[in-house]
Amino acid sequence: MTAITHVYNYTVRCPHYKDPEHPVTWLNHIEMNQSCEIALNRITKWHELSGDKSFETNKFVVRKAENEDAYFSMQSDRLKNDGHALVTFKIFLDDCCDDAAPEEIMQHLIEDYQQRLAKLE
Repeated sequence: MTAITHVYNYTVRCPHYKDPEHPVTWLNHIEMNQSCEIALNRITKWHELSGDKSFETNKFVVRKAENEDAYFSMQSDRLKNDGHALVTFKIFLDDCCDDAAPEEIMQHLIEDYQQRLAKLE
């Protein structure tokens, strides 16, 4: 049996404000943390409220929440030396980011995650 040795939680919040010094884009609002507590909270919530499948990309199934304008996904990956990585993604969209595409955001986040995993091997 292997343990979860690495946890990655990505959150993208489309900006609710306009900053004249920076373009309004989801790229400026990516948060990443490694909190097991957040990952477990998300897994528990999503288990109870699984939402509807929106799309699939790079073997990640992305679901749309039923009660909010949010998308979410999670996955685990086996690592060398009997480790496991757990990753969760949550994307919040609002009216400010009409041009934000959840598929594009997920592609960006998955690439970042895969780069982090590559550094572990």
